[in-house]
Amino acid sequence: MNNSYRRVVRPPFVGAVVLGFGVTASGQVLAQTTIGTEQQAAREESQSRSVQDIYREEHALFSDRLTVEPGITYTYSDRDSLALRGFLALDAIFLGELNLDNVESHITTMEVNTRYGFTDRLEASINVPFVYRTTELESIGGDLSTEQNTSASVSDSGLGDITANLSYRLLPETYERPDVVVSLGVRAPTGKDPYGIDLNQDPDNTNLYVPEELPTGNGVWGITAGVSVLKTVDPAIVFANLGYTYNIEDEFDDISGGEGNQRAKVDLGDSISAGFGTAFALNERLSLALSYSHEHIRETRITPDGGSSTKVVGSGANIGVFNIGGTYALSDSTSVVTNLGIGMTEDASDILLTFRMPFQL
Repeated sequence: MNNSYRRVVRPPFVGAVVLGFGVTASGQVLAQTTIGTEQQAAREESQSRSVQDIYREEHALFSDRLTVEPGITYTYSDRDSLALRGFLALDAIFLGELNLDNVESHITTMEVNTRYGFTDRLEASINVPFVYRTTELESIGGDLSTEQNTSASVSDSGLGDITANLSYRLLPETYERPDVVVSLGVRAPTGKDPYGIDLNQDPDNTNLYVPEELPTGNGVWGITAGVSVLKTVDPAIVFANLGYTYNIEDEFDDISGGEGNQRAKVDLGDSISAGFGTAFALNERLSLALSYSHEHIRETRITPDGGSSTKVVGSGANIGVFNIGGTYALSDSTSVVTNLGIGMTEDASDILLTFRMPFQL
């Protein structure tokens, strides 16, 4: 990571040169392999700091130095819902109960991500988050009145779900093929689970129910397997990834939001994610990245004690986010990373804003 900046100039395909000397087929393959290995080593040695930042953020760097990356992420979402309970008279007059709800969610996550490359192929990381969140609820239409407007706010904080990850470089990048990395991660349910949280009815609005507390985690163990590819195409770097998360079914003493306990098993919906993008090393210290990520979450299934399994309606989701990010190297050991995520689907958060400062020891 202390290498000075030198622009990488890719040599032409060496096979034609080897054939010009009349080398045999086996000798040609051996020469190409040897030269390809030398090109790979030279490429790694000549990477600028901005290119290394791209590798770390979008792929894996496999540095033999310990990297500590504190960061903060702010997420904002705004949801409106309209409920009509009644009937339409004379095709123009609605008779019944009207309820318009608005929910604003503010989530601030402070986390520390620690990485270490044991070899040039194996890297391990662990992420410890602390979550502070606030939910503001507003309801119009209480007691059959379209003029009654009530609101409530709930805040909570605590440790989130800790994750650990192993990345292995399956194939190093050469002139012909991309860098291929496979990964395996585990998420531990160290945060507050979202089950069994009591809901209290607002005394001024019978349509508004306010939770006593807010979750900071998923509540179940999760295992994620993924693969990512990255290819240098001067002057750009292109990358893509694919992952699958399996959530392990678990049993909880209470999943209800009211009086009494309802024991049940929760099978949180598995998810599949994919993403792609491109990044540019604008100079030896500054880089810019554009990417899109999408995640499909399957519906959750609940199995009450002594009952049959049922799907939770509306628990599935499709989350699409367009990302604009950049890195700036303050020194040979410290960088500043920023990212703005814009929600592209109804289930995605409206805004995700991230600041991180990785530094190497």
